[in-house]
Amino acid sequence: MQGPTIAGLVLGGVLGLEGLAALFRFNARSSLFAAAVARAQALGRPLVVVGDPDAGMHTRLARAYGCGDVCVDLGGCPLCPVAIAADITKPLPFADNSVVVFVACVFEYVDNVEAAYAELLRVAGSPDNLFVVNVQPWTLTAHLYPGANWAGQAFAGRIAYAPVPTWRKAVYGLTLVGLAAYCTSPWWWPDSKPPPALTPEAAPSFEVSGAQLVGG
Repeated sequence: MQGPTIAGLVLGGVLGLEGLAALFRFNARSSLFAAAVARAQALGRPLVVVGDPDAGMHTRLARAYGCGDVCVDLGGCPLCPVAIAADITKPLPFADNSVVVFVACVFEYVDNVEAAYAELLRVAGSPDNLFVVNVQPWTLTAHLYPGANWAGQAFAGRIAYAPVPTWRKAVYGLTLVGLAAYCTSPWWWPDSKPPPALTPEAAPSFEVSGAQLVGG
């Protein structure tokens, strides 16, 4: 098996895993959003959705969750009936322990993840009222998606996020580009095989019938 073929298989496997991770996040968003809706209805509280449901690369194609009663996003939620353009690292216009919060892959892109989590926990009042979907820390999305700053997860009232360093983004990006370039090289790189060896042509030979040798 040649090198470009192996590189193509590796690249296909990496992209396949990334696709599965995206599908898992889509399903997690859908199921956790349904759980958040049920929790809000049980408590008689508004449901605050953090993260525009139409802003993601995949959610532009198909929504994984809805707008809730109020949608909060740094750039607003243009397609939601009630939306607030706000920075979740700063005080939000909700009272303490007053809402149920659903967060869809947002902590990874804020400047201060601890401040963001603390503010959402303040308005939710309890980890039981805070539903968080994370970008899997090992994925290409966690490292290469524009604006990605953090990788980790939030669970049970705690956060475990670490910064995504520039060097790691470079390693992920260059590895991906290198695999793509190498596996496609047979289509765009000149053939590097040596030319076939030249064999000397045999000297022509002939016979003359009835010839006599004349001695001098």
